[in-house]
Amino acid sequence: MERKKLLLIYNPGAGRGQAARSISSILQKCCTAGYETTVYPLVSGLHAEDILSDAEEKGYDLIVCCGGDGTLHHTLNGLMKMKKRPYLGYIPCGSTNDFAASLNLPREPEAACDVILNGTPKTLDVGNFSGKYFCYVAAFGAFSAVSYETPQNVKNAVGHLAYIIEGIKQLPFGQKFPARIEVDGQLYEDDLLFCSVSNSTYIGGFSLDKCVDADLTDGKFEVLLIKAPENIVDGNNIIAKLLAHDFNNEYIHLLHADTVRVRAQEPLAWTLDGEFGGKLCDVDITVESNTLQIVL
Repeated sequence: MERKKLLLIYNPGAGRGQAARSISSILQKCCTAGYETTVYPLVSGLHAEDILSDAEEKGYDLIVCCGGDGTLHHTLNGLMKMKKRPYLGYIPCGSTNDFAASLNLPREPEAACDVILNGTPKTLDVGNFSGKYFCYVAAFGAFSAVSYETPQNVKNAVGHLAYIIEGIKQLPFGQKFPARIEVDGQLYEDDLLFCSVSNSTYIGGFSLDKCVDADLTDGKFEVLLIKAPENIVDGNNIIAKLLAHDFNNEYIHLLHADTVRVRAQEPLAWTLDGEFGGKLCDVDITVESNTLQIVL
């Protein structure tokens, strides 16, 4: 009987080197489960898209990525180029792992591997960002660059929301990002501090489950808009609202949508799943409903 084929992509530097330390036991589990397993480490200049460029021809049944949200992001974009996509497995070894938390995946790599080898496929929504794809978040604003500009050792210690809160404390007031945002036909035009379009029950490491009706399969995004503070009082109020999980007030709006259009006079620097997404004035974001087949 022909053995199933598995491609394992891992980021040696993710999560204080956790992926590299666990790779031997993960590989043993995959082989014991009956998979013919090919392993690729990510090295400088080599992204998962490059590794997956000929994966369809090689006929892999399962693609497993081991690393942080950025590793998953590049793996997703490689998969989305395929006509016939293999199932995806995710072993989270990053710093914040918002998407893994949304999926209730174990933080221990070996346990996450067991979930993949014993789980069943589930289809999830994917974000289409003007032709690029993201798993769980597209964002711009004062702190959107923090995830791809911050050194790995700092990422390991601090979650994304903590960056936002700390950044507000140190913000030179007057910094703002004017934008015209259309959310399912509803128009918002303001000077923003931060904007995220996410498909996640977690943002910045804290749960939205008790605050909003967030669902990864409902064909909707959660759109978070934070108004730019004009003074220290506004900044303190925004911090208090975030810490209280109050997402609908005079400073913050949290909306649900399947289509988001952003228009700006000056290019905005975007991040996609923690990776640099480019500087753009015009962006159209839509849901690719039930597109990603992931084993959980």
